[in-house]
Amino acid sequence: MLTIQVIRKEAYRFRELLEKCDSSKIHLVPDNFPVMSCKLASMLLSFHFLQLWPELELKGVSGVTGKNDAITHYWLELDDIVIDITGDQYNVLSPSKLNEAIVKNRPFSPVLVDHQKDCYLYNLFRIQGKERLTCGFPTIGADFIDEMECDYRQLVG
Repeated sequence: MLTIQVIRKEAYRFRELLEKCDSSKIHLVPDNFPVMSCKLASMLLSFHFLQLWPELELKGVSGVTGKNDAITHYWLELDDIVIDITGDQYNVLSPSKLNEAIVKNRPFSPVLVDHQKDCYLYNLFRIQGKERLTCGFPTIGADFIDEMECDYRQLVG
């Protein structure tokens, strides 16, 4: 059975792979990871989860905040579980690029796996949209799926 503990363990394991990778060879992981990489990292994590558990239905969540919704974030949901592997980017960004609520809530953990009702992301960000992520990624372009698969293979060795 898939528990929050199992999901947390895999999220931490995958985050470590992202941190240790050679970003010159992994196109979807920028040099300044985790800054500005929440969607790409979340997509790679969804690819990983769907390799392990092909029957899952994940959601990719887009959140916005700040003046003119200029501050964005992206994370995954599985049922009522929130999975974020790049929240610590808000620890290194200049406070002038963030809003008061984000700065006040620092520091953020590199990995967050929690139930929605207990998750601070919903207090910091307004949900702008959600996308369904399932095995085969039927709503995603083939070129991007190929890139995810290639990078994933290099990440997991």
